[in-house]
Amino acid sequence: MCAVKRPIALLLLGLLLTACGGETNPSAPASSPAAATKAPDAEAALTALRSISEAQATYFTINRRYALTLDELLESRLLGSEPSSAETGYEFKLRPAADAQTYRLLVSPVAISMAGLRYFFTDQTRVLREETGKEATADSRPVK
Repeated sequence: MCAVKRPIALLLLGLLLTACGGETNPSAPASSPAAATKAPDAEAALTALRSISEAQATYFTINRRYALTLDELLESRLLGSEPSSAETGYEFKLRPAADAQTYRLLVSPVAISMAGLRYFFTDQTRVLREETGKEATADSRPVK
């Protein structure tokens, strides 16, 4: 009989602890990924974009192809660090061609709900391009 009561008591204790394991301060604001995201910093994004573009040009000179990932640029020590959304407020997407003879680099703000945000683009031409409020492409206006 005692052997049956013990597992039930442990189960009840576990349920009680689970129920009490909620927020300890209900008046504190809940943290969310959006709250932790930095507001887009266009100048930081442009600085990172220039660094990646320069690293890709050097990588091509050495390897006769463009890097397929930002990790390749980091491993070859041509890029000091990978730009992060926590630092810039932007997401960087490197899109190489299958033959690695061309690439596209798309830079989009993480907080897309804000009006008037700048989007950036570059490719093997090394011309930095921008759009306001929508994704930039090879046809977008050059950054001044």
